[in-house]
Amino acid sequence: MDLETMKIKNKIEDYSRFLVTLLILSIYFYLGMIINVFLSPTGKESILIGLLLVSLSISGWFALLLRKWQIQLNEQLEH
Repeated sequence: MDLETMKIKNKIEDYSRFLVTLLILSIYFYLGMIINVFLSPTGKESILIGLLLVSLSISGWFALLLRKWQIQLNEQLEH
């Protein structure tokens, strides 16, 4: 394997870990929002909703980048 292929492979590996971490963080934000809304309402649900949406948006962006790099890696391995 050449250097460029190894770089793409390392990017895919790192961003996959970031993606999983952000999804786990989103789950915690969601659970915190549910607890905050139904069990002990404080009026600060909008902060958790905002954090949840931001973390999910970044996760989606990472997923798109991963897909693009996976296609790029497959093309390089074919040639």
